[in-house]
Amino acid sequence: MITTDKLQQVANHYERGDVGARILAALAAAGKPVDALTPDDLAPVDQFHIRGPLATRELLHLAELTEGSTVLDVGGGLGGPARVLASELGCHVTVLDLAEAFCQAGELLTARTGLQAFVTFRQGNALDLPFPDESFDAVWTQHSSMNIEDKQQLYREMARVLRPGGKLAFNEILAGAGQPLHFPVPWASHANNPPWAYI
Repeated sequence: MITTDKLQQVANHYERGDVGARILAALAAAGKPVDALTPDDLAPVDQFHIRGPLATRELLHLAELTEGSTVLDVGGGLGGPARVLASELGCHVTVLDLAEAFCQAGELLTARTGLQAFVTFRQGNALDLPFPDESFDAVWTQHSSMNIEDKQQLYREMARVLRPGGKLAFNEILAGAGQPLHFPVPWASHANNPPWAYI
C-alpha cells in the first residue's frame, strides 16, 4: 500500500511555484496570444512524453475513438493530450494527476484554449481512481505507468472504470531485456531512483 507520505513526496517534486503563471509568462515572451491559445501553441510545454504531439496524434488514430467519447487520461499532467483529443475529435476528457499544481495549471491553460467544456481536471491517485465503475469509454495514458510500480493495481483500476467494450490506449517506454541500463532513462536519472520515481 502506498503511504500518504510517499504520495506527498511525489506531489512535492512537481509542485514548484505557480506552474500556470510561469508557462503563460514564457508563452507571452515567445509572442504567443496567451488569451487565445491553441493546443499547438502549448505543445512545447504540455506534452510530457517522447515525440510530443506527434505521438499523441498517432495514439489517437490507433485508438479509433469516436466523436464525443468520454476519456480518462491517467497521469495527464497539464492536459496537453487531453486538449488534442478534445479539439480534434470532440472527446470529453477527464485528466487525473497526482500533482494539484498541475491540475490547477491545466485548468488555466484549458480555459485559455476555450476547451473547458471538454476537458476537466481531477487530483487523485491512479492506484485508487476516484470514479465509479464503468465511467469511461476509454482510458488513456502516455508515459505515466512507467512511474508506478504496482502495475497490477494500476491496470485493475483502469479496467474497473472502463465501460464494457471500452478501450485502453497507452504509449509507454519499457526497459525490456537490454541490460545494463544506460542512465538517464525516462523514468530515472540514475540507478538509485529518487523517492518520487515510483508510487
